[in-house]
Amino acid sequence: MGPQGLVHDQAGMMKIALDFYKNLFAREDIGDLILGRDFWDASDLVSEEENEILCAPFSEDETKEAIFSCYGEGAPRPDGLPFLFYQKFWDLIKHDIVRMFQDFHKGELSLRRLNFAMLTLIPKVDNAKSIKFFRPISLINYSFKIFSKVLTLRLGKICTRLVATN
Repeated sequence: MGPQGLVHDQAGMMKIALDFYKNLFAREDIGDLILGRDFWDASDLVSEEENEILCAPFSEDETKEAIFSCYGEGAPRPDGLPFLFYQKFWDLIKHDIVRMFQDFHKGELSLRRLNFAMLTLIPKVDNAKSIKFFRPISLINYSFKIFSKVLTLRLGKICTRLVATN
């Protein structure tokens, strides 16, 4: 139930969800906040060596590590393929995956073709009747998720130095 009253049709429910999350995640104007050049100590910045690690071309080994470190039997995504597919057929598809990462590193891969997701709302409580009692989840294509995982593993190597655990 919202300001519009009880909604029974799909279009009405979609409008309520869209309006709720647009408002929840809307950009807030924080004014003219500007950090000075001396805000961070030099030891808090990414070093040249760390920058080389972050910007290096992707290797077959780190791509394989990302794929094999994920739960293989999760639900298929919009592309219809679970991680188990990538794990079981790694020897057959690895050259295509590595080439995809090489194209990505060179800026020649259009991620628009891979970046699709299914969004759904999962109730947080039994008999949820208000949008605030639902949690949004996004199921992205595994091919796109592989990029996220490789970048996460790469950033994890320096993250503990840059970000406090608390």
